[in-house]
Amino acid sequence: MKGLRPLLLQKIDIRLPGMRLMRLRLHRHLPEVDLLETHSHSWSQLLCYLSGAGTLLIRDRKHAVSLGSVAWVPGRHRHGFQETRGRRPLCMALDIRISPQPPLRLATLNQSELAKIRRHLAELSRLQNPSAIESRLQAASLALAILDIQFRALGFLPRNVAPAPAFIKKFRTFAAQPSLIHASIAELADLTGFQPDYLNRAFKRTTGLTLRQERDGIRLARAKSALAAGLPVGEAASSIGFDDTNYFARWFGRHTGTTPSAFRRAAL
Repeated sequence: MKGLRPLLLQKIDIRLPGMRLMRLRLHRHLPEVDLLETHSHSWSQLLCYLSGAGTLLIRDRKHAVSLGSVAWVPGRHRHGFQETRGRRPLCMALDIRISPQPPLRLATLNQSELAKIRRHLAELSRLQNPSAIESRLQAASLALAILDIQFRALGFLPRNVAPAPAFIKKFRTFAAQPSLIHASIAELADLTGFQPDYLNRAFKRTTGLTLRQERDGIRLARAKSALAAGLPVGEAASSIGFDDTNYFARWFGRHTGTTPSAFRRAAL
């Protein structure tokens, strides 16, 4: 599509009862383009934003999207995208024909789900000979795994929620407490009763995330909620333990690809 730079195109063509998964595409928005005109097609699309932020326009309704946003766009629904300032949006699209079509729906992936999708995309990009039967089978398996993660996040399938070990629950509880918002990672780890290095390894082995990535995810979700509720950037920063608004803006941009102010405008 005009305005997008294709980074990966994988023709899948998996046929299941009532569904055909045709293509997986990964696009980077071009620097000179900040508006993708509305368009429609006969197939449905599953859109996942891996960086950047903006407003997804679907049938004249606006939806704020950023890192981790997933949107199911039914076939023949006119849609477009308005970018906000920040990192260039990186969008993954799955082209699907399905009957009956599920309704329009949006959701947000958690840090662990995002990490899994990135790993699957990296494996797809490393396939040496796409026409070989082994590569085609591997591509199909990876594409279905990516589809499964997003369908569960959207609620089309039950979400996989395995019982978290006690040490993970403890860390998440402490990391989310407002009274501990300024605590260091080492201090939070000590509160669980484990050495920080040991806990970090165990945490990553179980969740795929480090303790810092987990705490950043908790902070980011809280910051997004504060900004979407209309709080000034300074207050949103303070609510998650950042005393320096400029540092918060850089941190927020590194994780979302956009500025807190731009995210706030898109969400309101």
